[in-house]
Amino acid sequence: MGKIDKPDPNAGKMAPPWLREMRKGKVDGHKLSRPHGFYVNYQKFAAVHVARGDDTLVVAFDNLSAVNDSSLEREAWGDKFYADNNWSSLGIISFDANWYRDDLLFDYLEGLRDQGFFKRFKKVVFTGTSMGAYAACAFCGLSPGAIVLAYSPQSTLKKSLVPWEKRFNRGRQQDWNGRYADAAALTATAARVYLCYDPYMEGDKIHAHRFSGDNIVHLHSNYVGHKTVVFMRRAGILKSVTGMCVTGEMTSEIYNDLYRSRRKLPWYYFGLIDLAMSKGHWGLADRIIRGAKAASGNPNLPNALKKRKKLFQDNQEKN
Repeated sequence: MGKIDKPDPNAGKMAPPWLREMRKGKVDGHKLSRPHGFYVNYQKFAAVHVARGDDTLVVAFDNLSAVNDSSLEREAWGDKFYADNNWSSLGIISFDANWYRDDLLFDYLEGLRDQGFFKRFKKVVFTGTSMGAYAACAFCGLSPGAIVLAYSPQSTLKKSLVPWEKRFNRGRQQDWNGRYADAAALTATAARVYLCYDPYMEGDKIHAHRFSGDNIVHLHSNYVGHKTVVFMRRAGILKSVTGMCVTGEMTSEIYNDLYRSRRKLPWYYFGLIDLAMSKGHWGLADRIIRGAKAASGNPNLPNALKKRKKLFQDNQEKN
């Protein structure tokens, strides 16, 4: 029998939203004198630019979870939100878990800089989470005066600089010599660098503290681990935080006020009780359980926390 071809998972699907938007060819009803966007595709990355005016450009880098997404509908990270705000976007789509350690990508982005691409816009924002946050910090110098919004960033995975980092095995295997190796040394020209991370997650905290300068703003997302973006989305504050960072209005104090909404989410209490138990603070764990119902308004939460505590104790006894 002959070889049976596998069905194309993209067959019959509509074009992705960014392509449909590009095809409009207009902004606010006026024809543009240059392309409304572009898509370029390389072996390990692609770049998608959608022009929505010259006021704000958001340069967004994919995170690790999107690397294996081969669907036709795949969008650049966060692009729907940028479209809703009429911000132009340049999305760097990654096809490899290589932490953007790619000389071809370096050359491509530097080429855009040399062509004056970033200078077209009044404001440029670099953003991403985890792997993408490293890239946002590392490449922000391509547009001096940019704003950076980095969620749970790594500063580098170069072993000689962060010998304590044992996470992100695929990333640590990359070549960390040459250009853009240490993001913590590349943010000096940024207008503002917002680092959003959990200070109780030791690895993320140490990475964040490698950044220095008057332009660094630490936004503490307590007890959520490495999933700051997921938590903020569930808490309903991600759009507000992003918007205020883009405008430059965000401060640590404002962020703390917004972050108080975490008290309504079970995830917050799970993270809080996990931290208390890991440090042997059993009395504090009991107080968290007792106060969870009133603080969250969730009558089922105390029982869920009790089960989590018992599971933790059972695992400790086994070990």
